[in-house]
Amino acid sequence: MLRAATVSVLLLAALAPRVAEASGERPASPWTARLHTLVEQAAEDFEGELSLYVLDVGSGDAYAYDADVPTYLSSAIKIAVMLEVLHQVDRKKLSLKEKLTFGPEDIRDGMHRLGGARPGERLSIATLLDYMMGDSDNAAADLLIRRVGVHNVKAQLVARGIQAGEVSSLLDERRRIYARLDPSAQDLSPQQIHSLGEHDSPSSRARALSELLEHSPAWTGSELDQAFHAFYAENVNSASMRSMGRLLAQLARCEGLSKASCTQAHALMRACRTGRGRIAAGLPSTATWAHKTGTQHRRACDLGLLYLQPDRPIVVAACTRNFWRVSDAEHLFARLGRIISSAAEAPRPEGRTQARASHVRRK
Repeated sequence: MLRAATVSVLLLAALAPRVAEASGERPASPWTARLHTLVEQAAEDFEGELSLYVLDVGSGDAYAYDADVPTYLSSAIKIAVMLEVLHQVDRKKLSLKEKLTFGPEDIRDGMHRLGGARPGERLSIATLLDYMMGDSDNAAADLLIRRVGVHNVKAQLVARGIQAGEVSSLLDERRRIYARLDPSAQDLSPQQIHSLGEHDSPSSRARALSELLEHSPAWTGSELDQAFHAFYAENVNSASMRSMGRLLAQLARCEGLSKASCTQAHALMRACRTGRGRIAAGLPSTATWAHKTGTQHRRACDLGLLYLQPDRPIVVAACTRNFWRVSDAEHLFARLGRIISSAAEAPRPEGRTQARASHVRRK
């Protein structure tokens, strides 16, 4: 334990000079000033809440909208899992070629590529990374979390100076949500969690949970909605968009990873196959968007590195909450993609490229 803490302190000390940001507000740069007006309007049109952090990694120009609120990340927490896996690869604690066995205890809701996997099937860590980041496969994520240790995923964030809540496996997360209605839900099997995940509507899932736990009268969709909100308030698998923006900026600069692992991380995020109707939908065809999405009950996120020019990474960390339709959140994300790309591509006055600027807006 002491060794882990020492490693964390040393890594934080190495990263701190490069990831430190100026405190307080500074005059906005022209392009972040354009963001301010357009983002405010988009947020007001959205029937929910938005948290957004945008950073031009090269110049340091930043824009924040309600970016300091701890926000449930859903599957975007898999960015942190990926970084810890690659960190352990760099330390030669594991290999991308190493194979893990998929068993009955590894069944999850939100399985995509592993939905057809056979018990006993062995998959390489490289393959599981692809499934986790490309298809947001929850079974792949929990296999990797078990291999590297959930405590090490959290320690990696701490070492990088990233403020985040408790990190949990996705199976334990689901159990904790349902346990808000009945503590015995902590004993639900992976197969039962998977079956609950097949119910899309809160009311249908609440009825299914009632049957599993033999609860009468059946819970309502409203009661399940309250259980989700109570869980979100625990800040498990949560971080602010400013914190996640800092993490992405480190990744853009390849901090804390070898060149090979950094290249692998960027490739995995470029290959993300989810969220095509989100920020990607508002970007020009020439843009590169290396990202990770997250979706859960009344929560949706899209976080990544935007390249409108090959040598100019722009961090975009966006999460939404308290909406009723995912489609509404996706329309907002697409609008943000158009807004950010348009503002960032507009001509900028000479002398602004190295200046730091920050415009902060809080609801």
